[in-house]
Amino acid sequence: MNLRKKAGRVILPWLFILLMLSSLFWLLNRIGLGRMQTTACQQNLRAVYKALQLYELENGKLPVLPLFPEDVRADADSILNVLGAFGLEESMLLCPSAPRSVREHGIGYLWNPAVNGASLQDRAEATWLLVDIQALDDQLPGPHFGNYLILYTDGNIDQLQLPPRSLPVEYESAVPQR
Repeated sequence: MNLRKKAGRVILPWLFILLMLSSLFWLLNRIGLGRMQTTACQQNLRAVYKALQLYELENGKLPVLPLFPEDVRADADSILNVLGAFGLEESMLLCPSAPRSVREHGIGYLWNPAVNGASLQDRAEATWLLVDIQALDDQLPGPHFGNYLILYTDGNIDQLQLPPRSLPVEYESAVPQR
């Protein structure tokens, strides 16, 4: 009996240490995965920006696109179909952190209709071009550690806690249902 008590006093602390180490490993793994997804999202936004630059070089202005197309694959005016000839692929329009309902829709970013037909170079001040779609739903946290990635007309990408102020609120129904 005395041997059992002694064994219990030795095993329990080791089990606690093992539990703490596995929890720490899991947490570090989640943080690393989140950083990889944020980096992949930034690369996607850079690819979209390059396609926009090529489009503007050929057409003299930015395309006219909806905030969020009903069907990214079928709508003629969707960002995918308009910029597809300039190297844009569907995978570049999806944030790896986006929920399944967004990934199924085929696009994870919102376009700023205020820049339709404008130019990337003729702007005195940087204006947002694309933002994570979760910015429309105040019930969803930003997909990047609570932040949103925002692509601007100067090519910079910011990670902010709040979506752009000029985000049209009348488009809240554009978010795919969960």
